[in-house]
Amino acid sequence: MVGATPNRLSALYCHLAEEGEEGQERTRLTSLVGPTSLARSEEAGEDNAFTDCLAVGSDLGLFVVDGDIIRLMSPPMGDKGDAFRAELAARLVDHVASATTPEGAVAGAIAWMLCQDPRAPLKWTGSASVMLRKQQFRPEVTADFGMTNDSRFQQAVYWARALGFVTRTNLGEELVIPDPTCAIEHRLDKLLPHGTEKLLSSFLAELADCCPVFEGGSVRTQVEDLLRPELRRESGNVSASTTLALHRLKQRGVIDLRRLDDGRVLFVEGLLDDGRVSHIRRG
Repeated sequence: MVGATPNRLSALYCHLAEEGEEGQERTRLTSLVGPTSLARSEEAGEDNAFTDCLAVGSDLGLFVVDGDIIRLMSPPMGDKGDAFRAELAARLVDHVASATTPEGAVAGAIAWMLCQDPRAPLKWTGSASVMLRKQQFRPEVTADFGMTNDSRFQQAVYWARALGFVTRTNLGEELVIPDPTCAIEHRLDKLLPHGTEKLLSSFLAELADCCPVFEGGSVRTQVEDLLRPELRRESGNVSASTTLALHRLKQRGVIDLRRLDDGRVLFVEGLLDDGRVSHIRRG
């Protein structure tokens, strides 16, 4: 549903959060997601912004429609933006077990993006869906994760960016960089509280358990298994996208990485001179 973008859903969610349990009349909500020209008909292919957002929000369990009244399923207690992102993450990636179901398409798309090297960004138009097909080695089980053309790929990028898994930049052309820095940082309070240290291998395993699009997770493993052997991550190596995130978090002073003699070592390219890292710490 092309009209349902994260920004539009967020606008609806935050407004309904302010309305509380009483909700809001449907007619008063339509202007929140864009001008009326974006909802001009219900023919296939039209950008029916409000109806698309309402349908997707209902499917995700965010909204409850009671006649002409729309309300949130679970009004947030704290920051509305943080609550919206957490709700999206839980439904679109964290609680998804398989990339091969319709419900797992966004998670599968994100996992595939994270398999790519940030040093070779994805182009906004013209190549991502073709690249996806070419990277897979078994035609009988080829998966597209809903990214069948540029528009569908861009739609997946909107969700991936809203959830903190990619960034967009323009260096003469629009590019998408696999960069899960924000996604990892959002999960640090749960996985690595302030003042704690653990094996990097343990941290990444726990990260994959709570967010299966990361290496070692069920969704990521399904996607990696579809790739040609030469494109798969080597055992003991942290993926290029996760490596970028660890670099950035370390540079900002959010985490520290070191190598100790008593821990399993992983290869994180560009860190600690030779890339051999055993522990991660949060100050």
